[in-house]
Amino acid sequence: AAEARQLDEHLETCAECRAELDSWRETTAALAYAAEAAEPSQELRGRILEKARRLPQLPQAAAASAPRPLETVTNGAAEAASNVIPLNVRPRRSWSAMQTLGAIAASLIIAALAVAFAVLWQRNSRLEAELAQAREDQRILTSTDASVALLGGTENASGARARLAYEKSTGRAILIADGLPPAPEGKAYQLWYINEGQPPMPGGVFTTDAAGHAEMREQIPPAGRGAGVFAVTLERSGGVPKPEGKAFLQGKASS
Repeated sequence: AAEARQLDEHLETCAECRAELDSWRETTAALAYAAEAAEPSQELRGRILEKARRLPQLPQAAAASAPRPLETVTNGAAEAASNVIPLNVRPRRSWSAMQTLGAIAASLIIAALAVAFAVLWQRNSRLEAELAQAREDQRILTSTDASVALLGGTENASGARARLAYEKSTGRAILIADGLPPAPEGKAYQLWYINEGQPPMPGGVFTTDAAGHAEMREQIPPAGRGAGVFAVTLERSGGVPKPEGKAFLQGKASS
C-alpha cells in the first residue's frame, strides 16, 4: 500500500511516467480480449519506482508560490491600495462657480456705473443751478428796472470795491465785492440800507474767499429799495440788528 501511494504521488508530477503507464494500460486493455488478465511484472513495477526515487523533490519555494486563497489576495490588494498616495489633482472649476463669478462681476460693474451716474448727476445738477443763477444775475444787471450802486473802500480797506445791482420792483439784488480782507473767525460782513433820517436797515451777511472776493444774492425788503446809501460793516458772524463794527465799504445809490 505504501508503494502504491508513493507511485500515485509520483505519477501526479511526472508526465513521462504517466505516458508510459498509459501505454501499458492500452496494451493490457488490448490483451484483455486475447488473454487472461495479469499483474504488471515486478521488473516493470521496480523500474517505475526506481525512477520515481531518482527524481528530485519539489523545493519549499515551489510550495510558497502556489496560488494563495482569495481572502489573502483580497487583503493584500486592500493593503496595497491603502499605501497608494493620491495625486493632488486640482479640480476643474465647475460651470456653477463660473456663473457665480460672472454674477459678482456684473454686480460690481452695475455698482460702479451707478456711482458714476450719481456723480455725473450731481455735477450736472450743480452746473444747472450755477447756470440758472448766472442767467438770473444777467437779467438783474441788464433789467431796465435795475439800479446800480458802486461802493468804495473806506480807510479800513482802501483797496476794496463793490457793485450792488437790484431791481426796485422785485427787490432782487446781487452784490459783488473784491479787495476785502478775510473776516476773522466768528466775524462776517453785513450789508446795510440807509435812508436819510432813519436808522440803518440790516441786510444780508457774507464772507470772502482767501483773495477777498465775495458774491451775495439778496432780497431787499420794500423799505430798503429806496435807500440812498449802502454800507458794509464787519460784524458778528450771525449778523446784528444795528451796526456795531467798522465800515469797510460805502456808496450812494444811482439816480
